[in-house]
Amino acid sequence: MKHKIKCLYLQAGGPTSVINASFLGLFDEAKKHDAKVYVSPYGLSSLLTGQIKEIKDIAHDFLLKRPGSYFGSARIHLDDKDTIDKIIKNLADNDIHLLFINGGNDTMDSALKISNEAKKENYDLKVIGIPKTIDNDLKETDHTPGYGSASKFIINAVSSVIVDDLSYKKGRINIIEVMGRDSGYLALASNLVSINGFQVDLTYIPEIPFSLDAFSKKAAEIYEKKGRCTVVVSEGIKNSKGELISSMHTKDAFGNIQMGGVSSYLANHLANKGFKTRGIELNVLQRSAFFLTSSVDVKESYQAGKYAFKFAIKNLSDMMVSFKRISNNPYKIKFVPVPLSKVAKIPSELNLQFYDSKKYRATKEFYDYLKPLLGKDFLNIALHI
Repeated sequence: MKHKIKCLYLQAGGPTSVINASFLGLFDEAKKHDAKVYVSPYGLSSLLTGQIKEIKDIAHDFLLKRPGSYFGSARIHLDDKDTIDKIIKNLADNDIHLLFINGGNDTMDSALKISNEAKKENYDLKVIGIPKTIDNDLKETDHTPGYGSASKFIINAVSSVIVDDLSYKKGRINIIEVMGRDSGYLALASNLVSINGFQVDLTYIPEIPFSLDAFSKKAAEIYEKKGRCTVVVSEGIKNSKGELISSMHTKDAFGNIQMGGVSSYLANHLANKGFKTRGIELNVLQRSAFFLTSSVDVKESYQAGKYAFKFAIKNLSDMMVSFKRISNNPYKIKFVPVPLSKVAKIPSELNLQFYDSKKYRATKEFYDYLKPLLGKDFLNIALHI
């Protein structure tokens, strides 16, 4: 009698508004092959203790719209052999030979470590990574699930701030902070408010050194000329020495410095110079705003899960599902496997062809890159001037 395929899925790191669609894609494809699907609640936590559970059915419509990691997430650094051995033992005890890990850079690093140790112990294990990060900073892929929806939220949020400021004859220097530890993709997304007739005056990204003096001078010039100024900054902007302009000075399990506070820091700096200003941190809403998800993002996240299972049953392992863009107009991509060794740990930076460092804004090439990922009607038409 042929044994049923058993697979295990887990979510790790920070969630997105579309991450659960990837599970649905995996689940639906697995069921086509009559496979048993297990999950590890709260990331690797339950796999370490052997408290995994089988999922026999799921509410599709609910999960497609449900933000956050439905099965729970965790940031666990696999830094010792004993910990990885526990994972492999619990997989073996449950006769599970397919492992799917849904996450970002650090998660892909964990997936690779588990796979490498399984090989050393001669345990037959196929490991596939499913990409997920709103920062869009995974290598070897055109973009990542979660980025399109986060961008859609940012565009609408920044448009709303601009509309609010237009209520007054003379407004403020509004400094809006978006996520992006190492990458400026989210910050540049804000520039698409121009499609709605608005403008982000200055955009600052981690890839280009930030000068506090130059920023202050530029913001002051724009404010004096227009009576208002809209600034968008990545949380990870750094000075010429590579030092963060602002952070919480605490680290997560992977040694990454916790971000946050740069908008308040810059606003206070300008306020001390006598300017009317406000720091606005969009924070967790960027990844949890289910009411502004991109239809394209949801669909691609679902497909990423399906292809992960397809790759695994073709005996591929140590791979991540990657998005390869075929064309912009019409927009078309295909899903291909790329080695985990090429995407693990080290984040990808913004393609600098997308950023005009003299004008502090996105280029036309970036508009062409991002627009297809946002879906139709991504701007609230009520905000048009």
